Amino acid sequence: MATKTHSPISLKQIHDLVGGELVGLPQATITSLSGFESAGPQDLTFLTGDRMLKKGGPTRAGILLAHRRLVEIANPHIVVANPGLAFAQVAKTFFCPAAPPRGIDKAVVRGLDTHVGPDVSIWPGVTLGDRVTIGARVTLYPGVFIGNDTTIGDDTLLYPNVVVREGCTIGARVIVHSGTVIGSDGFGYVQDQGRHVKIPQLGGVTIEDDVELGANVAVDRATLGQTVIKQGTKVDNLVQIAHNVTIGAHSILVSQVGIAGSTQVGHHVMIGGQAGLADHLVIGDQVMIAARAGVNRSLEPNQIVSGAPVMPHEVWVKAQAVIPRLPELRQAIRTLEERVKTLEASQGKRGKKRGVKAEG
Repeated sequence: MATKTHSPISLKQIHDLVGGELVGLPQATITSLSGFESAGPQDLTFLTGDRMLKKGGPTRAGILLAHRRLVEIANPHIVVANPGLAFAQVAKTFFCPAAPPRGIDKAVVRGLDTHVGPDVSIWPGVTLGDRVTIGARVTLYPGVFIGNDTTIGDDTLLYPNVVVREGCTIGARVIVHSGTVIGSDGFGYVQDQGRHVKIPQLGGVTIEDDVELGANVAVDRATLGQTVIKQGTKVDNLVQIAHNVTIGAHSILVSQVGIAGSTQVGHHVMIGGQAGLADHLVIGDQVMIAARAGVNRSLEPNQIVSGAPVMPHEVWVKAQAVIPRLPELRQAIRTLEERVKTLEASQGKRGKKRGVKAEG
């Protein structure tokens, strides 16, 4: 995997892959990938908006993937609806060639009744428990542990030192980065005479197809039933998903998110970094939760929320605008209180004087 290739890639080859409108000589070539600002004559880069073009000035890029026809520059380019997606397609096709399968290393520890599919790459130091099923073209790097009665789907990739404990199911094309633990015990205890008695965590974890888990993610097994991460969801590093949580399809969880037990998260939900969700909540579909939010209540679908405790984003923005002014607002209130006291005292004295006159 690299940002450079030994063989030049032509504008025509790129156009054949991503489609769109080709602008420039089809014979133009690149050998590497680069960000927009640092791209040179041998680089492919992409442009998602006019602001990037204005900010960066004239570009030296050999080929661009652009959101519109760039009449103001002479560089060869391809106009596509989603330049970022096209760039990813080029990177995957030309710069991430599939490694040939390595087979099963002799140092792999295999339990009883394991089933391994074709064209796998299982490196030294991998441990497979009893009754484990490994699909086709799976890659397990050194230090991976797969517990008893666990299934790994086709084309799944587990990086070094991933732990998948007993009774878990992982789908196809799943990527799990180093240090992640799937199926660790849920945090379940019952109190008895001042002591915490462990509740056996007898459930499992189900991770559906096309999920990606970052490094050092913890997905706890269910107390009973399943903790579930549904199809296409992407989870960043250092995320905690507690027992019996369900994460809906195609959601995004950013780094250091924590979700407490039995909370249900809908599909296409986005949760910003360091947000915390309490237990037994229901988060509706297509909700966006801002970074560092504290979610202590269930949320209806299709809304943006922020703050701790969580509130509608527009309310939180107004509240944040007030916070820097709190010292002066406090002083203004004190001044008004003093003025009210002075006025009340003055009115009281006038009232007494009028009463004396009336008696005279």
